[in-house]
Amino acid sequence: CSEKTCVEQVKLKHVDIGTASVSNYGGFYKTFEVLTLPYIFSDDAAAQKVMEGFLYNELAKISVERDGMRVIAVVPFLGFRQLQTKTGPIKSPDDLRRIKIRVTESPLDGALMRAWGAVATPIEWAETYDALQQNVASGLYIQKGVHAMMKFFEVTPHVTLTGGAWTPMIVFMDQKRYEALPDWGKAALDKAAADLRAKVFEIDQKYAAKLESAGASKITYYTPNAAEMAKWRAAAARSWQVAKQLKLYDLGLARRILEAQADSKPLIAELEKQGSL
Repeated sequence: CSEKTCVEQVKLKHVDIGTASVSNYGGFYKTFEVLTLPYIFSDDAAAQKVMEGFLYNELAKISVERDGMRVIAVVPFLGFRQLQTKTGPIKSPDDLRRIKIRVTESPLDGALMRAWGAVATPIEWAETYDALQQNVASGLYIQKGVHAMMKFFEVTPHVTLTGGAWTPMIVFMDQKRYEALPDWGKAALDKAAADLRAKVFEIDQKYAAKLESAGASKITYYTPNAAEMAKWRAAAARSWQVAKQLKLYDLGLARRILEAQADSKPLIAELEKQGSL
């Protein structure tokens, strides 16, 4: 099944176990949308620490009780998105004003780019390379591994390491289907799921590094300094307003996620100031 139909197929019991990005899963259930908020995690290590600490278990419990879906694992997909542009370096949001950046149909995706000062330009994934080549857009916002794997460096060779949006996939099945399994089947599935969750961050990081190294010589990376990074984070906080209006996250849970990370105090203060937390 394609991502957009996998949830339906699982609910209809045509497929036992499905996988989809949180964005596509969010078309049916909003439980995991909190994971996509800009800078909800500061980096991969923070995401791993919080997910393994309390967050996976809590979200999985909510998913069973509210959605009737058993989420077997939350799988990182090549880390965080970064900003790729035709010209560079883009050091801070000040340099991004009026530049057209390709976005998905996600309202949060567009809100983030507008908060950074860019012109959010929705383009289907299959059309993205041609759109960049033909100057319909001047940049995009995807993971470094995807950027290298799909050879987007040929049209957007400059990458600013903004971070921001984590891009997990989820593996799921219908709770009633799980309950219908024999005890030995449940035990086997639970063991496989636990093994996957224990190894998935390590596997993903190794694969991401392998992909990124393949195109590294053709890409110019820019790492923002502390002052520039503060601008990226402060501007991104404004996009949380859209997520709040769409009821994509629970304020208390978002606060707990941020408070579990030592370096999140400035972002918490910014979100409190604008009423998003």
